[in-house]
Amino acid sequence: MIFSTYNIHYGVGLDGRHDVARIADTLADADIACLQEVVRGWPQNGYVDQAAEIARRLNRYYRFHGPMEADASSVDAEGRITNRRRGFGNTIVSRWPILWSRGVMLPKTRIESGYDLQRGFIEAAIAVPSGPLRVYCTHLSYIGTAQRLPQVDALTAAIHGAAQAGATWDGTPDEKFFFQDPAFDVPAGAIVAGDFNHRSDGPEYPRFVAAGLVDAWRAAGNSDADSESAPNKGRIDHVFVTPDLAPTVRRAWIERGNPASDHWPLFVEFEN
Repeated sequence: MIFSTYNIHYGVGLDGRHDVARIADTLADADIACLQEVVRGWPQNGYVDQAAEIARRLNRYYRFHGPMEADASSVDAEGRITNRRRGFGNTIVSRWPILWSRGVMLPKTRIESGYDLQRGFIEAAIAVPSGPLRVYCTHLSYIGTAQRLPQVDALTAAIHGAAQAGATWDGTPDEKFFFQDPAFDVPAGAIVAGDFNHRSDGPEYPRFVAAGLVDAWRAAGNSDADSESAPNKGRIDHVFVTPDLAPTVRRAWIERGNPASDHWPLFVEFEN
């Protein structure tokens, strides 16, 4: 299985060009991808739904969650409203069905100066051939540790509390409800990926390790030397795994020099 995490910078590359097609081309070999800075409903790119467009091009299942959300409606000369919502957030794209998922808001504290966005994560159970797998796709604040540390704690708490929380429904509805699907079990193994906006020498990283998660980059035998995932920022995009998955990591690499975004995609290959 090839897994990827990629901040796509709303489809705008290092050359300043908006091109979702080359984002999809970059991910052509990925079985599951976690994407950040995905937008839909924005006038700057014709209100395109980037998650749907990338999934269509790759013929994949997808789940979008936009924790930063705002109005993008318009009114014509006759007063007719065209309802649109702008979303900015995360997407999971998968070769296999996404059995259930939830979009979760991360803690946010208002800042008096500067600019920040509401952050969140997607929790999903994916029907990979070897058995269902949990995947978490997130994008933490870029402002600083004061914003990020509570987000790290909330994310790791959700990962550890997944079995207790259960899937997005419990039991089996009766015949009067719209569907009668029995609730899925919560998979034990999990991959946690995204743009964490911190390097391995930051205070956030040890909290993931203390929570029992394993850095797939290091599990593959790589070092932090020459491991930038964003130009001049270091390795700020990460893939963490639960200990049961760490032995299945075969290799990890960063596709440096890819101009499709202001980040470079990080890939991890797992044993099938």
